[in-house]
Amino acid sequence: MLSDMRCYELPDPALRAYDRGVGTLRVSGEVRGYLASVVGEIKFPARAPWPWFVVVWLDGTKERSFEDYGPHWCTVSELDAGYFDHYEQGTRKDRRGWFGRTIKDTEQGPPRRYEFAWLPADEAAEKWVELRLTDNDF
Repeated sequence: MLSDMRCYELPDPALRAYDRGVGTLRVSGEVRGYLASVVGEIKFPARAPWPWFVVVWLDGTKERSFEDYGPHWCTVSELDAGYFDHYEQGTRKDRRGWFGRTIKDTEQGPPRRYEFAWLPADEAAEKWVELRLTDNDF
């Protein structure tokens, strides 16, 4: 139950490493993808950093972005501990939507725990360009 979770105290309340950061997602030391992030600001109920994340797989596929916020900081606390619980890369499928329109959808892969490590700032900046990340991805 969420109310039973402890609040996570941020080691860096500004989340500087998370702003335009990129980290590796590894399984048994092998890179499987990257996790990129930006930090905005949430204003309610109080001003606080508001990180957004996107997973980018080795083939360049980007997943939908997702956010994190306090007091529990579920994603941030995992990353700070050196892991990320997510899913393996899913499979893309086209399906029929309303009025016969084709909808691109992704079926999630099985759950996976990834080893996570931030890239140094200069490598992250290079990887940001290589992965073709833009603010619209978040």
